[in-house]
Amino acid sequence: MRQLSIRWRLTLWYAFALAVMLCVFSLVLCLLVWSQVLARTDTGLREELQEIGLEIALADSASVFASQASARFSQHDFYEFIVTDESGRVIFNSTGLKEPVVTLSHPITPLPEEILETRELNGLGPYRIVSTTLSGSFGTLNVQVMTSLIPLYNDLHTLHWAVAFLLPVAVLLAIASGQFLARRALRQVQQIVDSTNAINITCLDHRINVSNPDDEIGKLSVALNSLISRLERAVNEIRRFTADASHEIRTPIAALRLEAESVLRSSRTPEEYAQTLAVVVEETTRLGKLADQLLNLSRHDAGIVPCNHDPVQLDALLLDVVDQLRPFADDRGVTLNCEVEAACEVLGDDISLSQVFFNILDNAIKYTHCDGQVTARLNVSGQMAVIEIQDSGIGISADDLPHLFDRFFQVDPSRQYSGGGAGLGLSIAKAAVLMHEGTIEIQSQPEQGTTVMVRLRLYTNADEPSPTPTDQIMV
Repeated sequence: MRQLSIRWRLTLWYAFALAVMLCVFSLVLCLLVWSQVLARTDTGLREELQEIGLEIALADSASVFASQASARFSQHDFYEFIVTDESGRVIFNSTGLKEPVVTLSHPITPLPEEILETRELNGLGPYRIVSTTLSGSFGTLNVQVMTSLIPLYNDLHTLHWAVAFLLPVAVLLAIASGQFLARRALRQVQQIVDSTNAINITCLDHRINVSNPDDEIGKLSVALNSLISRLERAVNEIRRFTADASHEIRTPIAALRLEAESVLRSSRTPEEYAQTLAVVVEETTRLGKLADQLLNLSRHDAGIVPCNHDPVQLDALLLDVVDQLRPFADDRGVTLNCEVEAACEVLGDDISLSQVFFNILDNAIKYTHCDGQVTARLNVSGQMAVIEIQDSGIGISADDLPHLFDRFFQVDPSRQYSGGGAGLGLSIAKAAVLMHEGTIEIQSQPEQGTTVMVRLRLYTNADEPSPTPTDQIMV
């Protein structure tokens, strides 16, 4: 089922909220009006009761009172009067009534206490009645003053009909105004949608116009622009990565093809065949290494590189990597040293960490002149293990430093040694260090050597990984 748009949902919620408020307001208004009207009616009844009570107090006899009351109260605005004695005999009644309509069952109470009630009179409709007992010179009298509630009910019904008519009209007006306001409020959203739909892979440099960065729509536009910027950088990196990878793969393939074609043109001596096969082996080895590096990086990007969280003796691991590369350093005439100031453990994957130090040391040896020196140092600073790999090589310019961890980035080819790599070693090293929640940074100056610093958090008992269900079963 298709859902309503945000504009319609806002409109309906706005209309619903307004309708609820109007209903509550109308109910409170009707109750207040009825309460006020009834209070004024009761006040009028009490005033009339006091007036007829004054006549009773001034009269000397029942006949005198009846004569005076007849002259004054027989037709008295909207009020009716009935006065009876203790036996129930009517002493005075107004022209609209012939007998008392309410029999007082309450005990005799002195003025000004009275009883107020609403009764339905036969053939007359609802009346509001005030009753009390008064004492005069000619005995105790039961006095009733009443007024019809029909005019009040008619006015209240008129108010109810007006509310019932105006409430739907108000809701319809609320829907119309809500649509208008929602359309105006969401107009910028539609502009954002149009601008976003106009951006594709060929025009990622376009951005959404931000009229007010401080409101919600502006913050959404800023967030989308930031997303587009990250997408643009990612696409540019993918394009450059694809171009660089194609170039690096094409070079050994071209060499292999050239060697194969040269052999097929004419017969060769066994020595020449052996030389050709040596070139083929070298290029296939280079191509295989490049494929492994690309696969490793793609796994890091996808977050599927397995990373064991086991205690790793970092000093022993570093010494082992140095021992592996010492023959390579000796062949190049480079002195390779390892200084371990403190034994320490980190939590991680020993194979991945070995690759980090192997790549860094391999680069340091490659770019260090003959009779140069490469030193790997391990020390502890606070809760961090610090590994420094320093060489006395050709160094790196300030312009190249920010790009050293970019894939396929290589410094000035004229300063490289022959047979340089594809420029993926440091990228792989950085990805592995970040996977271990560490940091890696490079400091260098031309012809003054390079220092690579790796920081890894030390292993403590609190870092002990909880055993998996399989481990628990095996134990």
